[in-house]
Amino acid sequence: MGQGCGRLIFNGKQRSSIMEVIQVEGARKPIFSWCPDIEPQALDQMKAIAKLPFVVHSSLMPDAHMGMSMCIGGVVATKNVVVPNFVGSDCGCGMLACKTSLKADQLNDEEVRNRIFNSVERGIPMGFNHNTQNRINELKRMYSQRVNYIFEKSKVEKTIFGLANMDEAEKMIYSALATLGQGNHFCEIQECKEDGSIWIMIHSGSRNIGAKLCDRFNDLAAKMNALWFSVNTNDIPFLPTNSQEGQDYLAWMEFALRFAYLNRFGMLDEIKKDLEHIFPTISFEKEINIHHNYAAQENHFGDNVWVHRKGATEAREKTIGIIPGSMGTASYITKGLGNEKSLSSCSHGSGRKMSRTAFNNQFNNEESITEIKESMKGITHTKFGKNTSRKGKDTGMMDFSEAPQAYKDIEDVMRNQSDLVTPIVRLVPRINWKDTGEE
Repeated sequence: MGQGCGRLIFNGKQRSSIMEVIQVEGARKPIFSWCPDIEPQALDQMKAIAKLPFVVHSSLMPDAHMGMSMCIGGVVATKNVVVPNFVGSDCGCGMLACKTSLKADQLNDEEVRNRIFNSVERGIPMGFNHNTQNRINELKRMYSQRVNYIFEKSKVEKTIFGLANMDEAEKMIYSALATLGQGNHFCEIQECKEDGSIWIMIHSGSRNIGAKLCDRFNDLAAKMNALWFSVNTNDIPFLPTNSQEGQDYLAWMEFALRFAYLNRFGMLDEIKKDLEHIFPTISFEKEINIHHNYAAQENHFGDNVWVHRKGATEAREKTIGIIPGSMGTASYITKGLGNEKSLSSCSHGSGRKMSRTAFNNQFNNEESITEIKESMKGITHTKFGKNTSRKGKDTGMMDFSEAPQAYKDIEDVMRNQSDLVTPIVRLVPRINWKDTGEE
């Protein structure tokens, strides 16, 4: 890949595995955990999952924290069933990284960084924003063949989620294509301190398509389970993979994955265009583009199983992965080690310390705000905005829920998975774009 950065040793400390084997009464296998500080609610979620009759293996990555039905940072193998909530509503969420020919000193001028920041912010809709009709027309011109390929390859009908016709389906696709979304999704310009190279990194998924997919098939699975199955699944609906409903879910999941892949690629194209305008001779290496919310049929322990990764990255031997930090901390390009106990998986990021609401309530004080601003010094980034309730009301607080202090220490997370991946490139942020609340 030509990264130019070698293997890293974390702060001079020897790397060693911290895997813990957690015995669960009533489960066919224990839980294999790389998360030493797992919150009790997240562990309870995985213990309940480990007892399910169709679950054959479960693991916790070092960034694990509580999610819906299954914790984020969980990896679960099932036999003959797929579970929509084990993939989650952000189906297809993942990472893209691309090395450029730029060097760090070309971004030392604050005016240059601001030009880049403003160009990308104008070009890529973020948060709840979607594409204008003018941008939709341009995206159709650029990507219509790829969008048609997504439909054809995924073997789904072109009218989706009850939409009346192809025009409505296309509107939903193109209004979301090459847009960032909210929460922990980001675009970033990063620097490798070892060789001064500049990289582009993007974290995003299938946008609202994944949420619609999860809700629709989770509800369908609940109705099927109530009708046909007497086994207690702890209110975790599942779909047999040999059923029509299971096959439909898998087809739509593949659709969401392909859309998410193209979504990240479309944003990369936008950032490339903006950089080329400022640096006409710039060149780009082949991008890395991966998912970390999905299910796939894989062979583990001599058996074909459905591996669900909900906020986890594939880490087969020599597989190249991307593990981001927060908006103010390092990210890593990694090489997998193929550890079977983790189902050849690793973390998808650094992982939250606490919920967004809890963090905002705890850190909206003068001392904490000063600490947050100090940690972002030297990084050109989206300003923190006002915090709003789910109904859109101003809470009277600032939204700092994406601040670095809201996340676990990425260096600890990487140490804790030293037997899952080898870090090969360490990248630090220079410019960051993210939806950080209403301004």
